[in-house]
Amino acid sequence: NLGHHRGNPYRPLSPATVGASMPPGGSLGGSARHQPVHPEALPSSARVTLLVCGHAISASLLLVVNKWALQAFPFVWVLTTLQFLPAAVLVWLAGVMGAIEVDRLEWKKLKKLVSFGPAAGMFFITMTAGNAVVKHSNVDTFIVMRSLVPIPCAFLESLALGEPCPRPASWVGLCMLLLGALLYASVNRGVTMSSSSWMILFLVMMPVDAVLIKHLINTTGLSQWGLVLYQNLVAACLGIFCTLSMELSSEQVRASAWEKLSSGGLWTVGPVVLSAVLGISVSYFQMSVRKVVSSTAFMVLGVSNKLLALLINQLAMEANGGFVSVMSVLLSIGGAVGFQQTVKGKGLSQAPQAAPHSNSEAGSLKAYLAMIVGLIWAAYLNISERLG
Repeated sequence: NLGHHRGNPYRPLSPATVGASMPPGGSLGGSARHQPVHPEALPSSARVTLLVCGHAISASLLLVVNKWALQAFPFVWVLTTLQFLPAAVLVWLAGVMGAIEVDRLEWKKLKKLVSFGPAAGMFFITMTAGNAVVKHSNVDTFIVMRSLVPIPCAFLESLALGEPCPRPASWVGLCMLLLGALLYASVNRGVTMSSSSWMILFLVMMPVDAVLIKHLINTTGLSQWGLVLYQNLVAACLGIFCTLSMELSSEQVRASAWEKLSSGGLWTVGPVVLSAVLGISVSYFQMSVRKVVSSTAFMVLGVSNKLLALLINQLAMEANGGFVSVMSVLLSIGGAVGFQQTVKGKGLSQAPQAAPHSNSEAGSLKAYLAMIVGLIWAAYLNISERLG
């Protein structure tokens, strides 16, 4: 609870504080040591609702704004990096000025920053892959792809974090969610496979990333804004490297990008800036929501957010509508609600509570290996596009 700590906004987390604020969660690569949870540390239903609504609005707007921005400024790696770099800088400055409580960036906390590397890296890769899918296809295709993620995520977090496997009724809800998305796409612009390589990368990396981030939230002991700072800082550093090496690698491309920004006017600069602003909002709300819900529930919530984006997309991007289209959206929403109502804990995390800093070196090495594989995969797709 951010309001419970007064004084210096940069404050170390004591064991007592961590034990009181740590949400339920398990352990990747290590045994979970159970700790008591104080009643006041449990989030109220009103706070959870506020966080979910904030994330839904931010994520829905970000999808449409990214599509708009990529039409005017078709540089996927640059746009993705701009969703992380301003967030890291602004959160750090707000902490320095005492506006919010942020864990101080210190050398002795370097291990935490290193531990965030794989999760932030994989999150950056999935964001880039998602933006590439939106750029090369349409919003409908992205939503169908996104609807597939909760299924492997449910199996993965049961094995890695100790979350209970969804009940049969919950699986029916997930199937309704996917069926509604497919039906919507079929009666609108359809599912285009021109970005199938990026889609496969997204579907492989996102479930792993979701479970890994949940594990780190449970075990690092960082504050709410500290989680936002660490993830965005690591992702921004990786983004700058990838952007300069894979997208702005030549003087000609850099000149082209600058020309588009400088001569495009408000129609180009506006969506790019708005995308960066929404990146900050999404960063805070998604970390806050991930802290209290299971990884699968968060993935289902993510799909529900995109369904809200459909309504915005129909108005802003001139998508087709109709009775079947509306009913398919309602079917997906019904599936999401059905999952939330039938899964154990109503979507709140039920995994055994893990002790802070319960990361294992073997688990970290595997996570870094997964991130490197994803990065090489994304680099290969990027180079293939440029040569093709």
